[in-house]
Amino acid sequence: MYIEETGAGDGDIKVTVDGEEYTAEANYDLDGDGLDETVAVMTDDGHVAYIDENADGRADLMQSLSNDGQVLDQARFHADTGEWTAEAPHQHPGGAGDGRPDDGKPMVMGTPQGDVQVGPVTEDTNSDGIADTAVVQSDNGNTVLVTDVDGDGSADQVVEITQTGDVTISHHTGNGEWTVVEQGQIGDNGQYAPNEIASATDDATWTFDEPKPQPKAPVADPGLPAMCEGEPSRPAKDDSWV
Repeated sequence: MYIEETGAGDGDIKVTVDGEEYTAEANYDLDGDGLDETVAVMTDDGHVAYIDENADGRADLMQSLSNDGQVLDQARFHADTGEWTAEAPHQHPGGAGDGRPDDGKPMVMGTPQGDVQVGPVTEDTNSDGIADTAVVQSDNGNTVLVTDVDGDGSADQVVEITQTGDVTISHHTGNGEWTVVEQGQIGDNGQYAPNEIASATDDATWTFDEPKPQPKAPVADPGLPAMCEGEPSRPAKDDSWV
């Protein structure tokens, strides 16, 4: 199971899955109080939500939700046993997206073959209280974040993250075409760093050689002012200047 760790940065939540403990960044505000208390994980037919109900930094409630926000299954975590116990599911008033007006709505993505729907939109990447990004898994197992930057319902940016941490950012340039604008890597510390691009200026930039010294122009001897006036002197015919 993949746990999406991209969110608004309100805090980390410890989640226990099959006896293994994971730490993920809360990426969803389920109760609409302005603070993310839920780790939302995309599945093939909806989402799994790990919810920290008592704000102790550990997920207490797990819910399986359909694409339209209906709670299908629910379980509660017991810290003393480390087990999840099934309980009767309770629905969220107005659906799971009640805290964010656009949560769960599909997004249109332009492709060379025409527009396709991507969704549901669940992530608020700019912290304005409105979900703008859908997180999907590609056929090769990469994580893809599709973002509607300007809120017009159409995707403007795609961020693809491979399983080895390589990142490719593409922007929609019209007529279903996408252009790569940046590439980078997620390091061992979890921070993203763009690839450096060398700029061509001169040969020293590429070879790292010190620039060759240029010959200096000769300086006139101040003790011989006559050499700068009158008729030019005739060159000497002996070896005194050699």
